[in-house]
Amino acid sequence: MSITIKSTKLGEISMEEDRLITMPEGIPGFRHVGSYALIGNDKGHPFLWLQAVDDPNLAFVVTDPAVFWPDYRPALPDEDVIDLELLDPSLMAVLVILTIPGEDITTWTANLMAPLVVNSKTRKGKQVVLYDSGYTHREPLAVAAIGT
Repeated sequence: MSITIKSTKLGEISMEEDRLITMPEGIPGFRHVGSYALIGNDKGHPFLWLQAVDDPNLAFVVTDPAVFWPDYRPALPDEDVIDLELLDPSLMAVLVILTIPGEDITTWTANLMAPLVVNSKTRKGKQVVLYDSGYTHREPLAVAAIGT
């Protein structure tokens, strides 16, 4: 079944309902929102939109952290593995939310400490906070992108 999502930033988007990501616990700070659409781009860059289905004003810019940090391998707590039914590691998809204070990419950061983890089969996801992981919630994107 196809649905139409209204987005303040992206306009109207039509997509199949079975492609939505459900986050039963929401995202911290946005617990009231439980369903999101992952919207690609046609510009060839690795940034995507995570658009709330029921809130046209809520959208996050996200990326696959492997693009910028090839060695990033978040170790999930057992309870999150069980909750997301990720006993098969190949089902785990990981995204990170970006903070973009302006057009200058050298100011962009990624939240590696709290990735969005999604079961690619069930499309159930959650933001997992990796306490004591050594990761930061403000990892500079440009530094990683140029490999320094």
